[in-house]
Amino acid sequence: MATKILVSLTARSARFALFERGTLTQLAGYDNGDAAWSAFGVLLQQYPNTPVYLMLDTVEEEYRTEVLPHVRGGARRDMLQRKLGQLFRTVPYRATWLQGREQGSGKRQDDVYLFFALISGELLRPYLDHIQRRRAPLAGIYLLPQVTQALATQLKCATPGALIVSCQQGGLRQSFFLNGRLRISRLTPFDPQSDADVAQHYAEEIEKSRLFLYNSRLLPREARLTVQVLDFDNSLAALPAQLPQEASLSCQCMSFEQVCTALGSTTAQLPRDSEALHLYLLGKYPPSVSLAAAQLTGDFTVHRLRLGLYAASAALAVFGVLWSGYNVYRAYANQNASKTVMADTARYRTQYEEAARRFPSAPVSADKLRRAVDVAGQIKQLARTPEVFMRTLAHGLDAFPQVQLNRMEWHYGTVAATAAVSNPSAPWQQRGEIEAEIRPFTGDYRSALSLIEHFAATLRSQVGVAEVSIAKLPVNLDSGTTLRGSTQDNIETKPGAAQFKLNIVLKNAS
Repeated sequence: MATKILVSLTARSARFALFERGTLTQLAGYDNGDAAWSAFGVLLQQYPNTPVYLMLDTVEEEYRTEVLPHVRGGARRDMLQRKLGQLFRTVPYRATWLQGREQGSGKRQDDVYLFFALISGELLRPYLDHIQRRRAPLAGIYLLPQVTQALATQLKCATPGALIVSCQQGGLRQSFFLNGRLRISRLTPFDPQSDADVAQHYAEEIEKSRLFLYNSRLLPREARLTVQVLDFDNSLAALPAQLPQEASLSCQCMSFEQVCTALGSTTAQLPRDSEALHLYLLGKYPPSVSLAAAQLTGDFTVHRLRLGLYAASAALAVFGVLWSGYNVYRAYANQNASKTVMADTARYRTQYEEAARRFPSAPVSADKLRRAVDVAGQIKQLARTPEVFMRTLAHGLDAFPQVQLNRMEWHYGTVAATAAVSNPSAPWQQRGEIEAEIRPFTGDYRSALSLIEHFAATLRSQVGVAEVSIAKLPVNLDSGTTLRGSTQDNIETKPGAAQFKLNIVLKNAS
């Protein structure tokens, strides 16, 4: 964890400390004057480029809670700036703190904001002069109740309202938290050494604060209030009995050990006083909202950017070293793998040559054997059988038992020889020619011609058939044919078979 310079200022005193590795070191206190200013300048000189966190505990403070519409982006920024100008017009140190969403049925759940300001900046001026003169990175300016927010979060009060009371250098500080969020704080003068009855004084101031919370409606009267008092010297054991004994009010005196347990810290990490406790909280849990304007924290912004660049450079350097180491490892592994592969290759080559010497001499060369295998593969790939053609023909013959097949020719190739020459990629087809006859045939050519037409139509209707044409019929139906005959012909002679020819073409083969 980076070192931080922590400063706590009141109207009468100033305390400085370093926050290193989660622990306060070099804690020193001064009266607020020339000695404190000089000591602060020396501290900045000893620790250049170290972020400075300023915390003030003063009565010159003001808090306002406002419920505003839930908006985002530029609209929210403009709305908050206008509201700050209305509430604290001439105040140089002012800020807005989002406290969450308003809860309740039937409401819009608007945003709840805490507007707070440091009315006068005279207490800060000498310290800001030193910071600007040495260009020290100012992280922020905070009010002590802002820092108390971290303590309230860690204490985890069980009731909606919590009043944290502590004795500080500036007086008795009472900070009110509603549902764990700061709403208002009050500082009253108090010197424990001059007060005869410290517990009685605490009780009177707590009662004033309780009545103010009820009357101002910051806390509903039916809501319970828990008073948590920091009692590091165990001197306030009589305080709970001096408060009103009401069901809506309870009081807890928190010992130093209880606070350490709540913060998850050891007693060695925390000094045993409330002022140092808030310095520790400032170092470990710095508030998210600062009273300092942007022009005052410009050097801190540059400081964070510089640290970010350093961190990124370191990360890149580490990554580069790791990547280089990985590449060296991979190169070494690849080199070993290459050597292994080369050794295996040499061993296999030796074994192959040794085995080849024992083989009998081949009748032909290896090149001729390879070409023969390639040709055999092509022949096997292009091989076709008349199975499809014969299956198609058998389907038609089954439907017409009168048709008797006498002869069949089957061909497989391109549609025409010219197509194969002009276009080597022309489609291949199965085609064939059949010679058949009608049996029995009694000489009725009309019936025979009709039967042949139906047979051809049946073949043509099959899915895989592209074309069926009749090449020859039992009689010549051409009108130009000369009729011949003699009345001496023996009409009792057997008329013969009604023979015909068909050409069948199947669809393109894949």
